[in-house]
Parts: sequence; structure tokens; C-alpha cells
Amino acid sequence: PLPTDQFAKYEKSVHYAAMAKQNDLSAPTCNDCHGNHGAAPPGVGAVANVCGMCHTVFATKFALSTHSQIFDRGCVECHSNHEIAQPTDAMLGTDKDALCANCHSEGDNGHKAAAAMRGEIEKLKAAIAHSESLVASVENTGIEMGEQSLALREAVNHLTLARTEMHAFDPKAVDTVLQAGLGITAKVDQDAQAAQAEISFRKTGLAI
Repeated sequence: PLPTDQFAKYEKSVHYAAMAKQNDLSAPTCNDCHGNHGAAPPGVGAVANVCGMCHTVFATKFALSTHSQIFDRGCVECHSNHEIAQPTDAMLGTDKDALCANCHSEGDNGHKAAAAMRGEIEKLKAAIAHSESLVASVENTGIEMGEQSLALREAVNHLTLARTEMHAFDPKAVDTVLQAGLGITAKVDQDAQAAQAEISFRKTGLAI
């Protein structure tokens, strides 16, 4: 009694959207995961290995995590298989819509770890948004802030790296990456504030 809704679910997935709507020919289709003539049957045990063919870094991090010893279906436990949704930060944490809450209850170590990782990610996102606003405000006055804009790109890279690192489910490793990103935004804010002081000084001089 195998289900017959696999293709209907695939049409709702991020993989289908990449292929059909964004014309990304590298997006996986049925045969990329199942093969063609010697197609692997549903329920194959090495799902994580299949996902890892494209998502190598994520699979490596997951293999080192405690969850790899618990989750029989690997990546599918959180991301499903055919109806794969676009990953978001909302999947991590302890909110009612977060996936972590499906297994972890308030007070256990997993619950605390999920809350900590999500909280720090949101903190860096807010810091980047604040720094971008400061830089844009300064640039609008005509002062060059190209170096700071490049630094903010690096802060965004740290945010992306943290989202990758969390697949090892090690809050300390995630925090290390995020703190480096927060250090970048703090330096950018300092530079932007110095530029704002220079603008104020120039305006005072012009008034005089």
C-alpha cells in the first residue's frame, strides 16, 4: 500500500520551485534521489546520504551531532522528503511553530540549546539591520562607507555559517560564529557613529 501523492508533494517543494519557477536545472528531480533504471525503493535507509550528495556541509555537521544517532531517517525528520519547504529560522527554537518543540519539552537540554541558538541568530540579524541603517544614513550625506558595507557582507556570511553550524546542534560552536559576526557589526557601528560626528562637525563649521 504505497502512497501515490509523491509528485503532488514534490510540486509544493523548494526543489520544484527552483527548477520550474527559477529555471535552475541543477535542482533535484525524482531520478536525482532515486536513480532512474535501478531506482531505489521508498524507505531506503540512507536518506541522509542522498541529501548529502548536494548538501555536503549540512550532512557532515549532522553526522557529528547527537541527533544522527537518534533519527533513523536523518534529514527527513525535520525537512521531510518530497514536500521540502524553504528552510527558515522559524524552524529552530522553542516557539509553537518550531520543529525542535516536537521532541523537546521546556526544561530539557535540547529545549535550552534550541532557544539559545535561535536567540543569538536573531540578535545578529537585528545587529546587521541596525548597522545597515546607520551606514545608509551616513552614505546619504555623501560620506564614503564602502569598507563598512563590505564588512557587513562578512557579517551576513557569519549568519549563514551559523545556520550551517547549527546542524551539529552544538550551541557553543554556533555562538562562536555569531559572536564574530556581532564583533563586525560593533566595529561598523563605531565607524558610522564617528562619521556622524564628522558630519555634525562639518555642519557646525559651515554654519559658522
